[in-house]
Amino acid sequence: MPDNELLYGLIGLGTAAVVLVLGYNALQERKHRRAAERAFRSEHRDVLLEGDATPETEQAPPVTQRREPAASRVPPAAPIGRAAEPELPADAQAVDCVIRIEAPAGLIGGQIVTAAGGPLAQLNRPIRWYGFGEDTFRWQTLEPQDPASYTRVTVAMQVADRRGPISAHELEIFVSAIQRVCDQFMAVPRIAERDEILALAQNVDQFCAAVDIQIALSVVAGEQAFPGTKLRGLAQAAGLVLERDGCFHARDDQGETLFVLANRDPALFSNDALREMVSTGVTLSLDVPRVAAGGQVFDRMVTFARQLAAALHGTVVDDNRRPLSDASIGLIRNQVTQFQEQMQRQGIPAGSELAQRLFV
Repeated sequence: MPDNELLYGLIGLGTAAVVLVLGYNALQERKHRRAAERAFRSEHRDVLLEGDATPETEQAPPVTQRREPAASRVPPAAPIGRAAEPELPADAQAVDCVIRIEAPAGLIGGQIVTAAGGPLAQLNRPIRWYGFGEDTFRWQTLEPQDPASYTRVTVAMQVADRRGPISAHELEIFVSAIQRVCDQFMAVPRIAERDEILALAQNVDQFCAAVDIQIALSVVAGEQAFPGTKLRGLAQAAGLVLERDGCFHARDDQGETLFVLANRDPALFSNDALREMVSTGVTLSLDVPRVAAGGQVFDRMVTFARQLAAALHGTVVDDNRRPLSDASIGLIRNQVTQFQEQMQRQGIPAGSELAQRLFV
């Protein structure tokens, strides 16, 4: 009998410890979520719409930009001890709907990813899985073939991108799918309040809209259209490569696009077509939030545009076919720099992995 009483006492203590840990983790989850929402409430001004403190002798020409769907600083991670909930990657805390999964008996990482794959396939949103490595004390990305067992797993769905924020319906699909797979594996999901997630999605989307700027300038032909063969030669000499989208791309050492050269006419560029085609003009474009050191990239793009104009007897113009002066080009460059400085202040540097995620 004393042995039974001791056994029951130990079981009771263990149960109480589990309840305390889960309760503490839930409080940590709610605190991080609220911090992310506060961080994404941006009230900064739009320098393209309001202008900058520059002389009004010449206005910057129009730029191509998305005007639909401003993020603020990625919230700094709170110091967490070993016994507390481990810290997720900063981007997951900032722009994802995060569901924590507790599995005291352990579960195979690859199995839960695979089991959830079908129900989640109807969501056209980036979804990432993480498993907590007890030996490394950090989260690691899970893949369908992961053979390791985990007692703590996290699934994160990105709440916004260039298509806009997630909807309440999308959120419901995500939550329901994770609940079902957790029931299958006898795991316990911890889900933030739906209103908090939808508010975060709106705030992230507003950030994307405020800095989602594409700069475009064109080189248009005069009396003679541009021969396709000469266009290809000039582009290749400048290091641009013709790709499947029918445009020439200038890329950095990591393979990321810096700027794009496209035909102003309806026809796309191709190796076969360029042998015979002529063009009345080309457009060069720079995707501001996706490019690091945007001012330098803009300088390179302008230099190449001027080379094309000189070689093909064309003119560098803005979207309204107005010739671009040095002063106008300087104003555009300042705008590129200002937008990227704004992104830096908000904790999402232009060209960073997080920026690449948001501006797809």
